[in-house]
Amino acid sequence: MAVLTPRGKPFYGWTVVSVLGVFGAVGVGLAGPNFALFIVPVSEELGWKSSTFGWAFFLRFLMVLAAGPLIGRLIDLRGPRLPVVGALLVAGGAVLWLSRIAAAWELMAAFMLIGLVGMGRANDLQAGASIAKWFVRRRGLAMGIALGGTPLGVAVYYPLTQLLIDNAGWRGALVWLAVSGIAVAVPLSLLLRRQPEDVGLLPDGDAPSSGASSGASGAPLRAAPSEERSLTRREAMRTGRFWLMLGGFTAMTYGVSTLAIFRVPHFVERGLDPGLVAIAISVDAVIAVVASVLLGRVLDRAPVRTVLLGGIAIGALCAVGLLVAGSVFWLFAANIFYALGFQSTHVAQSVMWANQFGRRHQGDLRGFTIPVTVGVGAVAFPVTGYLRDAADTYTPAWFVAIGALAVAGVLLMAVRPVHPHPPLRGGLSPGER
Repeated sequence: MAVLTPRGKPFYGWTVVSVLGVFGAVGVGLAGPNFALFIVPVSEELGWKSSTFGWAFFLRFLMVLAAGPLIGRLIDLRGPRLPVVGALLVAGGAVLWLSRIAAAWELMAAFMLIGLVGMGRANDLQAGASIAKWFVRRRGLAMGIALGGTPLGVAVYYPLTQLLIDNAGWRGALVWLAVSGIAVAVPLSLLLRRQPEDVGLLPDGDAPSSGASSGASGAPLRAAPSEERSLTRREAMRTGRFWLMLGGFTAMTYGVSTLAIFRVPHFVERGLDPGLVAIAISVDAVIAVVASVLLGRVLDRAPVRTVLLGGIAIGALCAVGLLVAGSVFWLFAANIFYALGFQSTHVAQSVMWANQFGRRHQGDLRGFTIPVTVGVGAVAFPVTGYLRDAADTYTPAWFVAIGALAVAGVLLMAVRPVHPHPPLRGGLSPGER
């Protein structure tokens, strides 16, 4: 991994990558997916029904949909520092509020605040749009490292949250999560910068062309030969590839979302021990962290469409594993397939958007596309529930997931490759992708 600029100085882009990775991990702790562990103790103390929490998650999701485009534009204009610091402070304050709640409206309001600052899918938007501006040749590796923060957060915060609940109660656990998250991530987030030109460099740490003005002087830097052409969101939306990608990634998100939550109760219904299922999910998260970094390296050398198709195929294998699940072997096999499939498509998606449409307007573009793909993906949750209730088994839902993944593969294979930069040594150019 090249970490030095041509002038022999450390490339600041890797600092941005590291900070955004920490942000993704801490975001899990700030009422992320680990909040599922709070549902039972909160319900027992306050007498709430499960539907109360369902509405809270729904309202948070609506706020993410509304805030996504605004956050994306802010990233393009000002960089990720203000959105990230604001998200951490507001979400941390909301989690502290949750530790004192007594009424259901407080739960709803706190979750709406968390969604309004983009937490929930924050790492996708903040990391993807920001890193695209700092890297071209090493984009895959940089994305892999930063987006690996989310599964790392799952691996750390799930057991930690349960430990805190057991020892400090659910209210004390929320206080600890909020205070520690803010204390760790906010100071680091102050290190974030908008783009390499702001520190006198070009993507990947390239030096400006001979005679180019320094970014510190206020004049624009001359683009390196490896620079890609960037399209605005409106320009991108006039192309067929934009709609192929949006449709493909929406279908892919639907399929993956079907597998994300309901594989847990499915395994329990098949007679597997809940504790063993929890261990399998933890293994899933650890594998996703390792896979994220390795896949990032692969994406810098291999066709992105090949990685996407591979990830989609592996996700389908997870669904097949669920169809035959009933033993410890298939419990771990299906979860490993899920980890590899989800993380490879997760990282490759961010790389493909940047490769296809350039780096300068990724905030605006991803701020529009992420709410669409995630919004349709969220429909998988109630649909899967209805299918389960109607058939008394999750089997129909797994077939629907396989179908959605197949549609995604067909649409994404129809996207024509582009030539954003020359190949890395020993690898393919993204133009061959």
